[in-house]
Amino acid sequence: MHGKVSIQTVRKTIRQDPNTQKEIIVCPGGAYATLSAFEGEPVARFFAGRGWNASVCEYGIEEKARMPGPLLQLALAVAQARRENDFVAVCGFSAGANLAALLCTRYEEASRLLDTKPEAVRPDAAVLGYGVYRFPAGMVPQPAEKFGQVSGQSDRLPKCFRPALRQTAQGDRLDFEALMLEYAAGRQDPSADEWRSLSPAELAGPETPPAFLWTTREDTMVPPEQSLFYARALWAQGVPAALHLFSRGDHGEGLAEQNPESHFWPEMAHSWLLALIGTES
Repeated sequence: MHGKVSIQTVRKTIRQDPNTQKEIIVCPGGAYATLSAFEGEPVARFFAGRGWNASVCEYGIEEKARMPGPLLQLALAVAQARRENDFVAVCGFSAGANLAALLCTRYEEASRLLDTKPEAVRPDAAVLGYGVYRFPAGMVPQPAEKFGQVSGQSDRLPKCFRPALRQTAQGDRLDFEALMLEYAAGRQDPSADEWRSLSPAELAGPETPPAFLWTTREDTMVPPEQSLFYARALWAQGVPAALHLFSRGDHGEGLAEQNPESHFWPEMAHSWLLALIGTES
C-alpha cells in the first residue's frame, strides 16, 4: 500500500522559506469521508503568517482512508518536512486530529512500513482540535444537515456520507462515528484490536510527542471528554500536554473566528509551540 503513496499529492505547501527551520503540517477533518476546506489551508496560512513553513496533508478519504494508508501519507509528509526543517509539528481537527495523534503514537510502526528511521517520521509536537482519541467514542448521531458542518458544504447529502445515514423516529440522522470506522477500518463493527489501533489514547508512550489540545463544552458531535482521554494518557506517561476546554462553541470551528471565546486558540497554540521549541533548543 505504501508504495502507492505519492508525497507530492498529499503535502500541499502553503509556505516554504529556507531561512525558516520550523514547519507545521495541517490535517483537515471530515470523518475520513471528505477534507474540510476551512480546517486546512486557512489554518496553514495562519501559521505561515506567524513565520512558520506550513503545508496541508491531503490524505486519502473514503475507500482510500483505510489504515494504514493515511497514517503513511502523513508520515511521508513529516519525513519530507524533516529534511527541510529542524522542528516539525502536526495539526489536526476532528478526524484529522485522530490521524495526527495516531502518527504521534504509531510512528515506529509507520517507520517500519516505510523502511525509514523512526525519528524521520516522528512529529516534534501536535496541535489537536476537537478530535477522537478513543473508540468507542460515544458520538451522538446528528441531524442529516449536520454534514455541512463537517464538509464545509451546504448542498444535498454527498454519496460519501450515505454509509452514516440512519432513519430514526426523530428523522434522518448521521452516525459520524460509524462513518469514520467505515472508511478507516473498512467496516462499522471492528474487532477489539482494530478499535485499539485507531485509539491514540490507548497507544501513548513516554516517547509520544507533546500535544496542545483544545475543544468546546458545547460540542454536540465529539464528546469533549475525548480530549481529556488523550491528555490524561500523555500525562500518565510524563509527556507534556496542554488541554483547553472552552465553554462555548460547537464542533467544526476551525480557526473559530466567529467565537469570541475560542478564537484565541491559534495564538495560544503558536505561543505554546514557541515555548516548546525554546525548551528543546
